[in-house]
Amino acid sequence: MKKINALVIAITIFMVIASCSKSSEHEGGSANSPSVEPVIWHDFNEGLKLAAEKKRPVVLDFYADWCGWCKKMEAEVFSDGEVTARLKDNYICVRLFMDRKINETINYKNHAITKQEFSMMVGVRGLPTIVFLDRDANLITKIPGFIDKGMFLPLLSYIKEECYKKQVSFQDYMEGKAPCGGK
Repeated sequence: MKKINALVIAITIFMVIASCSKSSEHEGGSANSPSVEPVIWHDFNEGLKLAAEKKRPVVLDFYADWCGWCKKMEAEVFSDGEVTARLKDNYICVRLFMDRKINETINYKNHAITKQEFSMMVGVRGLPTIVFLDRDANLITKIPGFIDKGMFLPLLSYIKEECYKKQVSFQDYMEGKAPCGGK
């Protein structure tokens, strides 16, 4: 658990530094994605089952209809053609609506728990939060807050290439100091 907490802290710090050091790259819609296929969001139980069957990691979006940053992430990141293509090709996407069916039961690791219990278990403290799970539904990391496309795409590659298993920090990966294979 300490390793995962360190990864969360390292990624969060790097994202804050990176977002502060660059100007906004996103002005309006995505230039390279005129007709974008939307992300296919699965419910929790179906998504984890698919992840195991297809041997793919999970991108789990904790979302609420009232959350402005959640809507911004949907409009600017999850609606981008490059992002949707990577998600479609490499991940199973799951969205947990935190403002609907409050006491809805989900199944996690042979335990029936509520969405709120699961969110507390993985340490979600605000929305949006993106949680990455491996194909066996083990927690890889969680990233709180809005993540822009420029950070989200490398993060998808980092997780897909399983760099976290190879002890490569996200910062070293981003700076090209420690490639970990794959694309």
